Parts: sequence; structure tokens; C-alpha cells
Amino acid sequence: MLYGYAGKILKVNLTTKDIGMIDTAKYEEFGGGVGMGAAIFWDLAVVPGDWDLQDAFDPRNVISLMSGPLAGTGVPGGGRTSVCAIAPETFPAPLFHRTSFGGRFAMMLKFAGWDGVVIHGKADSPVWINIINDKVTIEDGKHLWGLDTFEAQDEITSAVSGRTRFGQQWQQIGEDYTTARPQIVCIGPVGESMTRVASLIHGSGVAARTGGFGGVFGSKNLKAVSVIGTGGIEVADPAGIVDTRLWHTRNFPRITYASPGTGSCMPCINNDRKRNSYYGGESMCAEEYWYMGKQEPGQMMGGDRSVLMRGADIAVRWGICTWATKFGGAITLPMPNAPAAFKGMVPMEPGMGWYIKYLYEIGELGPGKKIESHPLPMDQWDTLKFREIFCDAIARRVGIGEDLAEGFLEAVNKWGRLEEDMNAGTLRLPAWGASWHHSLPEVCWAYSYIFMSGDPVWHGFFGLSGGGGFGGPATYTAEELVETMTKKVVPFDDDPLIFSNSWKGKDAFKTGIYSPHKAKMLAWARRYAGFYNEAMSICEMLLPSFISSGPKGIAGPSPELEYRYYKAVTGSNETFADTIETGRKIWNMERAIRVMAGRHRDQEKFAPFMHMPGATFPIGGSKPVYVNGKWSFEDQNDLYLDREGVEQFKTHFYRLEGWDVDSGWPTRKTLEELGMKKVADVLASKERLGA
Repeated sequence: MLYGYAGKILKVNLTTKDIGMIDTAKYEEFGGGVGMGAAIFWDLAVVPGDWDLQDAFDPRNVISLMSGPLAGTGVPGGGRTSVCAIAPETFPAPLFHRTSFGGRFAMMLKFAGWDGVVIHGKADSPVWINIINDKVTIEDGKHLWGLDTFEAQDEITSAVSGRTRFGQQWQQIGEDYTTARPQIVCIGPVGESMTRVASLIHGSGVAARTGGFGGVFGSKNLKAVSVIGTGGIEVADPAGIVDTRLWHTRNFPRITYASPGTGSCMPCINNDRKRNSYYGGESMCAEEYWYMGKQEPGQMMGGDRSVLMRGADIAVRWGICTWATKFGGAITLPMPNAPAAFKGMVPMEPGMGWYIKYLYEIGELGPGKKIESHPLPMDQWDTLKFREIFCDAIARRVGIGEDLAEGFLEAVNKWGRLEEDMNAGTLRLPAWGASWHHSLPEVCWAYSYIFMSGDPVWHGFFGLSGGGGFGGPATYTAEELVETMTKKVVPFDDDPLIFSNSWKGKDAFKTGIYSPHKAKMLAWARRYAGFYNEAMSICEMLLPSFISSGPKGIAGPSPELEYRYYKAVTGSNETFADTIETGRKIWNMERAIRVMAGRHRDQEKFAPFMHMPGATFPIGGSKPVYVNGKWSFEDQNDLYLDREGVEQFKTHFYRLEGWDVDSGWPTRKTLEELGMKKVADVLASKERLGA
């Protein structure tokens, strides 16, 4: 028996209207979440060999919404839904990408008897998928097309379960009863028009932001997926889950980011979910500061909070990607080479909304200008009205909205400004069109950008700093931190130098950020994240927690906590090292897909600003370094990357991963060691196998 799994995966072909089932056991070796999603994509989209994986809007693109085995079991943070497919947002070409969202969808999917939903093909007209336990139907969605995400969910909820009082009123579903409502993931008007900046929206504003997967739904004429279930999930050791949860909460108290009265994803203990109804309440993260408006230097997410939340409502209802289209950033500070029009100030992660204001300020964009701004009222840029018109123009592809709908850098390239503004650092997008997001000085985050397909969104090592990072203590020495962390990174627990962030002179190449030691740190991060955050689908804002925010020193609960939950749910006899090896297998599956789409070493490069002073945004910049035989913390707010050093690092990393150092392609030896001979055979047939 597969403890923690429902046992089957739903497969829907919108072209043929076929509804089928995949046995979960077939893909158990990939864990769940992105692991299973990538392996299924390989079998359904790559192996047939009938398309080149270049067009995210091709009906042959396979998009999966996958849970992990921890969803629906009571494991805190284990209820995220992983999404993967060819993503339209990446630049300069669509690439295989993954994202995720929280809320209750994964849990409800499991309770309905499914581990995931795999969708390919294209419907003739708008539809939505209705899952009620084992009963699955493709419903007419014409009346939903054009509705915003709140309206669409209201309509579907009424159709599936009426207007019940959530958690209070019983309703009959088949032969069973429930107090729940259906859990729905849908798109708004921005996704319907196949834009590259569309999110998937779930519930009150939980969003799968990165990748533009809302546009993939739109390309398939798919408005929504709704699920309601009345079943449950069996686990190997229920008492073990309870004991582990008590061990965690008693020994490692966690500071939450939310105010009293807020909620959490099901069944998390980190109540950072600031909105609990479709209308009203507060949103979070990128939606929380999408509006921004006027922002004073050094101000964190400033402005009238009620106005910020009204801005979040606009973004969520239209279903626009709040990361790619940001109008500001979490903080604005002076930066070298910053645009003079903004008096040397740049937001931490400037997006499309901020950039068009920059072009307006320098006289390049506006009514009758070189870049025509119609229908955007640029003199009202800092208003909520502007945000509505901005979304509407993109959704209807009107005027400048036609360019913006094709993606941030696609628009900049069309306007002839790409090379100039990338070289100047005006566009802070490190690689593949993804906006800057804590990429330095924690270089593992930065390196992940070039080897993946955009923002890794993994804060695991972000808090390893002299200032304590996200909630960590600042009462330890660099040597204490490194000694503690080295014990955690099995199988590289014999090499403390993986934590040295030395970036200047010979140390950078010998023991620092360009060395073979740092390659191990990145490899471990990708393997850990691949298994625990992307296959087990544990929210990375909860775990890993490597250093404690409580009074008991610096040894946080990770990775013991995640491993204990995994064992209690699945009953697996695997060691922790075995799970990290599964993460390596998932990483190689993703790599194989990207190689089949044309990925090569020569393409894995940073944007120019990452090699210039100002690449690091000055927040939490103190990192451990090993210099002259001693460990210390060094303020690294001035860190930037050396081109030769990055190339040397790539060679070290490819060699460590068992990939060809000239092409970056996996070798047969590596893939066969991982039990992936069939993958190696397909790569070889297309002359994409590493030497």
C-alpha cells in the first residue's frame, strides 16, 4: 500500500474529451509534486517526439497540478500544489518551469481520491473541470469566460454545492456528506487572452505567480478546475505525525509574519494567510505590495495599507502575475547605475509596472511618444484606477497592452531597449526573464537562476548570516554556524567549506563562491528542495528552518523534522541520504526536459548587471567566509559576480552532477546510476546526451 497517496492521478485530454487515470505507483520513485509532474511531462510531452517544446500555448503542452504525499495528512506546510509545464513567461524562449500555491486545493484533491491532475489538449470552447470524488466531468464554461476569479469561483461553488456555510452546514455529495465547499483554481481575464503574465488563482487570492501558467490554461480554453471530496488519506504512523508536530512546536517556536485573527493554508501552523474570504481581508507577499504607488527611500512596503489591499484585490481578480508586473518593491534604496529619473533609487525587484513609469519619466513613453502609452493614463500612474486600466489593457490586448501581454522582456525587446537597459542594470532580471529576488549575496539562489528556468523561490540558506536572516538568532559565531550546518548537509557533511562565501581574490576561486566546494552547496540545495519542497510539497516559507528562532541555540529543526514527517506518513525505510538522492533524480529529470528543449551550457549566463557593482541589494548581506584559515562574518552588500569565476563554477557544478562539462548535458552513466536508462536513450536518439 502507498501510504500518504490517494493511488491515482487524473488525466484529462481536452481535445478528445477523454478522462483517464494514471496509477500513482508508476511514478512513486519521483516522490510527488514536481517530481511526478516532470516525469509525467517527459512521458506524455517529450517521449512522443512530435513537437519541439518551444510553444507554451501548443495544445501538446502538458500542465500538471500535483500534490505531495504529505497533503491531507495533518503535516504542517505539506499541502501545497505543484504546477509544471512549458512556461510562457520565461525569456528569451518558453522553458520547462515549475511553481506552486498553497491553500486547500491539494488537500481536497487527495480527499477526492486523486494525487494530481494532468491536462493536455485544447477544448473547442471554454470549459471547466468538475471533480466530485471519483466523478469527473468537463463542463461548459462559456458563461464563466470573462468573469474575474472571485466571480468565477462563486459561480462554480453555487453549481457544485450551493451556498452552504463553510464548516457549519452539511451538504450531500454523492452518498456522503461534507461541510466543505469545492476548492477551485482558475484564471481571470488576463489568462483567458493567453498573456504571458497570467497567474493561476485559488480561493481568496492564493496564487501560482511565476511562469505565466494562467496563460496556459487560457490557451486550452480552460477556465477552472474544481474539486470536492469526502474521503481521506491513510498514513503509516498517525501517532508519529502527532509526536513530530509536538516535538517541533515545543522545541522550535516560530515567529509568524501575520497579525492576530489571520489564517493559514490547511493545515499549517504559520498563520501568514492574511485573507480568509473572497471579498475583504488582506492578501500577502507579491500581491501585498503590487500596488505600491509612491514609496519613500528605505521604506518597506509603504503606503496606506487599505489601499495596498485594494490593489491586491485588483491583481487577484484579473489574475495577473504580481511578480512580473510589480509597480515597486519591498524596499527602495540607492543603487549604483540607477536611473537618474528616479534620483538614483531602484526598488528591490522592479517589474513591468515600475519600468513603464521609468520610460515615461525619461520621455520615451507616453501619448504620442516613441512608445505609445494608450490607453494607460500615465499621469495617474500612482492610482488604483491606473492599475485597473493596466490589467484591462493587457487582458483585452488594447494599445500598449498588446505588447505587455507578450511578456516584460518581449515588450522591452520590441521597443528596442533590451540591450541598453539590461547593461545599465535598469532591468534587474538575473536570468530567463525572472525578476531579482534575494539572488545575492547568497549565491546558491543566484546560481539556481541560470541552471533552472527562473526564480527558484527557495529561502533555505537565506538566513545563514551574521544578522540572523529570517528569524534566526544573531548570537553565534561564523564558526559555530558552519559547524552546525555542515552536519545537516548529508552527503556533503565532510566539507564545511561549502558555506564559505568568499568572493574576492584567490579565495573566491579556491574555497569561495567559484570553487568546487560551493558547487556542493548548490547541488545539495537543489536536491533537498527538489525532494522536500517540490516533491513532498512542503511550503518553503515554513521549512527548511536550519537555525532556530527560539531560545535553544542555533540548531534548528531541519532537516530532521521534514524527514520525520516523511517517514511517519509513508512508512518508507529510506535513509535521509536516500531522499536527497531522489531529489537528485528529480533534478536530472528536469534537466533532461530542458536539454530536449535546447538547453546548453552556452545559454546559462547571468544578465549583465549581476557582474557590476550594485548587483547585491543591501539587505541581510553578512555571510560566513573562510580567509587565512579562520571563519568570520563579512558584510557583503557590495558583492557582484566575476564572469570568469561563474564559468569556472559551471564546470565544477557540471562535473559534480555528472554532466558533460562542455554542453551541460547529463551523461548516460549518471542517468543509468539513477535508474533513468530510458531517459538516456531518448536523449541519445536526439543527440542530446552528454559525452
